[in-house]
Amino acid sequence: MNKFWKALGIAALAAAVPVRYKKDEATGKKKYQSLLLSVDVTPNEDSQSTSIGVNIGDGLLTNAVSGLVSSKKETVHFADDDPEAAVVPDVIDFAQAAAEQAQFADDEAQAAADEAQAAADVAQEAVEEAQAAQEAGEEDFDPEM
Repeated sequence: MNKFWKALGIAALAAAVPVRYKKDEATGKKKYQSLLLSVDVTPNEDSQSTSIGVNIGDGLLTNAVSGLVSSKKETVHFADDDPEAAVVPDVIDFAQAAAEQAQFADDEAQAAADEAQAAADVAQEAVEEAQAAQEAGEEDFDPEM
C-alpha cells in the first residue's frame, strides 16, 4: 500500500509542478505547463476577475509524445516536387523490386564467374602448350651438333 501512495504522490507532483511558463503580452494570457497538464489564466475584460482553464493531457510530456507519433505518420504524405511522390507504394512493390535487384546481382555475379572460368581455362591451355613445347625442345636438342 505504501508503494501506491508513493506512485500517487509522484503523479501528483508531475501533474502539479509547473515546468514551463508562457505569457502573451498582447492579451495578458498566462500559460503554466507541467508534465501532464496545463493551466491557462486569462484576465477578463473588466480586469477585476480572471478565467482559469485546466487542460488535462496538454503537458510537456504528452505533447512531446503526440508530436513524435504524428510527425512519423505525416512525413510519408508530403512530397517536395512531384505530387505522385506522396503516394505510398505497397510493400509488395518494394519486395518485388528488391527481388529483381537481387536477381540482377546474382546474374552479374554468375557472368563474372563464367568469365573468370573461361580465363582460367585459357591460362591452363597456355601452360599445357608451354610444357609440351619445352618437352619437345629437350628431346630434339642434340648436344653433338
